[in-house]
Amino acid sequence: MEEQRFTFRDLKQILVDRVGVAEPSVVDDPNLTFEDLGLDSLAIVELQLAIQQRYGIAIADHETVHIKTLGGALEFTNRRIGEKEAIDAGPHR
Repeated sequence: MEEQRFTFRDLKQILVDRVGVAEPSVVDDPNLTFEDLGLDSLAIVELQLAIQQRYGIAIADHETVHIKTLGGALEFTNRRIGEKEAIDAGPHR
């Protein structure tokens, strides 16, 4: 299994500290949706920006429209971080 660089704890911290979700509402359930948390489109953009800034990755708006759950956000972000690390490492010879 691939190491997870962006964890539920990281996601929860952003949701609580930056987006303003009440901490007890953010439970460790990969199927919990952003809709369940009461996030509107502006809150999702704030989440997207926070992740981009913290991890130095680019996330296009069209890439986020299909991400509806905490688990989906974790999977997408970890995949994007892995892609960035592979690019940063350069070709292996």
